[in-house]
Amino acid sequence: MHDPKLTHQERMILEGIEEGLRGDESLNRRLRTLGLAHARRHEGAGGAWGAALRNRLGWCTTVLGIACVALFGLAAASSSPAPIWFFAAVWVVTAVCLIRLLQRAVERRRNVSARRGTD
Repeated sequence: MHDPKLTHQERMILEGIEEGLRGDESLNRRLRTLGLAHARRHEGAGGAWGAALRNRLGWCTTVLGIACVALFGLAAASSSPAPIWFFAAVWVVTAVCLIRLLQRAVERRRNVSARRGTD
């Protein structure tokens, strides 16, 4: 359709209403977190284990990194192929965790810059 034209008085009333809504901090907070709550609700894949891993991904990545270093040292010191294979497996899981951490950091940075752009 077409954009209806507002009279000067109607624009002033509308601006007053908008100003009152902008001053309401609890409404602003709820509107800012509305999209995040919706995203978290639909992010529940993986059940309890998935939630635990999402919340503790940094710690898991650190432990896996330490295990990688230990297994690399063990693999370098021994001539057996088992430590090399264990190192390779742990290294792949560690790399996947690091990639996921980087994705989260980029996503957080985008969300912060988007919020700053809209405020």
